[in-house]
Amino acid sequence: MTWKGNPEQRQRRACLSGRAGAIAALLLCVPGTGAWAQAPAEDAEAASEAQLEDLLEAAQRAPSSAGAERLFAEEDLAPHFTQGALAQAKLAYERRRYGQARALLARAPQSPPVRYLAALAALNAGELAVAAEEFSALAERYPPLADRCRALAGGARERLKQWDAALAAYEQVAPPALAFPEARFGMSRVLERKGDRVGAARVLEPLTGDAPGRGREAARLQALMRTCDLARARLDYQAEHHALLEVWATSPLSPEAERARARLKGLPLPLKWRVRRAEALLALHLNAQALAQLEPVLPQLALPEPLACRAHLAYGTALRKERQHRSAVRALAPVAEACRDAELRPRALYLLGYSQSVVAPRDAVETYAALARDYPAHALADDALFFAAQVQLQLGDAPGALARFEETARRYPEGNFAAEALFKAFLVQFERKAWGPALASLAAIEALPAGTLPDEEPWRARYWEARSLEAQGQLPEALAAYGRVARERPGTYYGMLACGRLEAREVPCGLTPGTASGSAPPQGRGAEQGGTGLPLGTLAEEPHFWAAVELHRLRLPGAAEELLAIEPRRQSPAGARLLFRLAQTLGLEKTAGALARSTALTSSLVGAPDASSRQVWEATYPLAFQPLVERYGKAARVDAHLVYALMREESRFNPRARSSTGALGLTQLMPATASAVARAHRVGQVTAEHLLQPYKNLQLGSLYLGSLLRDFEGEPTYAIASYNAGPGAVRRWLRTRPAAELDEWVELIPFEETRAYVKRVQASYATYRILYARPAPAQPERTRRGAAGSGRSALLAP
Repeated sequence: MTWKGNPEQRQRRACLSGRAGAIAALLLCVPGTGAWAQAPAEDAEAASEAQLEDLLEAAQRAPSSAGAERLFAEEDLAPHFTQGALAQAKLAYERRRYGQARALLARAPQSPPVRYLAALAALNAGELAVAAEEFSALAERYPPLADRCRALAGGARERLKQWDAALAAYEQVAPPALAFPEARFGMSRVLERKGDRVGAARVLEPLTGDAPGRGREAARLQALMRTCDLARARLDYQAEHHALLEVWATSPLSPEAERARARLKGLPLPLKWRVRRAEALLALHLNAQALAQLEPVLPQLALPEPLACRAHLAYGTALRKERQHRSAVRALAPVAEACRDAELRPRALYLLGYSQSVVAPRDAVETYAALARDYPAHALADDALFFAAQVQLQLGDAPGALARFEETARRYPEGNFAAEALFKAFLVQFERKAWGPALASLAAIEALPAGTLPDEEPWRARYWEARSLEAQGQLPEALAAYGRVARERPGTYYGMLACGRLEAREVPCGLTPGTASGSAPPQGRGAEQGGTGLPLGTLAEEPHFWAAVELHRLRLPGAAEELLAIEPRRQSPAGARLLFRLAQTLGLEKTAGALARSTALTSSLVGAPDASSRQVWEATYPLAFQPLVERYGKAARVDAHLVYALMREESRFNPRARSSTGALGLTQLMPATASAVARAHRVGQVTAEHLLQPYKNLQLGSLYLGSLLRDFEGEPTYAIASYNAGPGAVRRWLRTRPAAELDEWVELIPFEETRAYVKRVQASYATYRILYARPAPAQPERTRRGAAGSGRSALLAP
């Protein structure tokens, strides 16, 4: 990290401006106030008052309403124990020489970090009374680690059998502290030792609910299993049975579920719990297992009973996910007819319409229309209108489809299909060469309510406005419009297409692959304005952030866990940038990449990568599994950057990824497809477990992608579409529109999933080439769809 700053100047500014917050101002600005963070000192030499105050400023950071204005600099992460007796004490602690560590720490000024390490040394040395007293005192003086101190104090009191004192300490630990689950388990143990098994179970109830949070599922299952044990101990077999059923039904893949099933042997499995287990299996995309769970249950349930509606809906959903659409229609139609629950029936209609669109499209139009008519305020209403229009268009009813697309945008201007509906209306008019209405539809997209449009939508409209101008012979205006899209959104699908159209006319698009450069880290607003660090933003009020910072400064475990507990989507742009930088500092590269994709940092991913944004770009588009990608991409004659792009969009680089249809691993291969590829290339037998191993998955995924590229004469667009929908579907679509240019062909792919997938992979491919690759060599013209001017994206690697 390269943040700069003068701690004394920051302290002085904070005191004079009042930005330190009430508590911090009291401690920072009043002479002689005690500090809880210790500067490095030589042996027994006392730190100066200025050093103590500077450390206090860096570590305490009491939340204040002015947090958005405060800056966080590199020295705010400086380790506490680096010199003299403090460094010796930390080394002794790490070597488990706890007595020596405490003796050295006793010679240093007694700041909270020093006392905390000394208390940990006492705890590990078995000096429980000393540790309990010290942690209890520190809980009031060490805000970032207050809850950890309380939990540790409770643990020491519990081991001393000081039951009431242990309970009091544990009870002070509250959510969202990471120590909260362990504190609750501690309370439960203590209450059981006191003979209160009912209370011991009751204090676990906050852990057994469905509240979200990192690590909550493990704590929930542990709490449920302990609840089972407590119920058995007090001979409450009904409560034990209920808790066992909840574990078995709601977490079917967990080891706890296996143990619960063994304890349930010979006991009844009520229908509602069997349905709930099937729903959990369905959520895990274990569709076949969900079907097997439901098949013996359905004959015992009669529609329209609520449980029967849930069971039949789950069964139909599993069939749809398995692409057994005729069977799905037979399962879902009775649910849509008989069940009247205002949340369940719209879902049934929506799923029914989807399967009907495959096997009975005219029925799908009616089903979607019924959903929109009967539930106009439901979240799926605009989706239903849009898909009804889509099916009408596929049936050849262009006027009816056009009217329904326009109705979708008119009735639901803030819905997630408003822009897509207007664009579909544009395509209908574009094919008719009705330029006035076509351009009016594009203008309507940009006129939709602010904040409702994904970033891609206005750029798609601008690209197709340029295409319309070019089609009308207005070349200068078209080239200017292409240039704007290419310059301002080079790493997007439409920026890539615009660049292709410009290069076809021998007009430079402004950025060629491999030209993005710069290695300087991104700078925060404060640094850009000559300040001394990065703004805290919303992190000023985030306790997990301050705990992570302090644990990192102590060089103790737990900083990463605290950082991962922060909800990234709630952060301001300033907070998101600082969170990203801290994740990189802690070595959490995957977390940094996820933060870049899911926070306000996405605003950095516009325009061309430069020195100020490159780290965010590279975290968002990493060279994951690079040795394997390079090796297997080269062997399959596939550009490695296309493999990265496909892997990014398929699995987000998760080797254990599993799709709703059963695709597995980094490149999301179906087991049957992987086996066929393995046989064709004689690389041995393949099991599902093999596909969850990066080396085997990337080998087979690269070979399959290479074969698709060869099948389609090296055109990535068709290969990518085939990877998602199958080569048979792509050949069928090519026969349907043999004269369509490539960009138009993509927009007219009948499957929304495949259409969006092609754009995402192509956009990622363009970005990888911009970030990392050399410019591609010249390519001879091929066919109308593959020639220059079609917006072709990239080439096979030599």
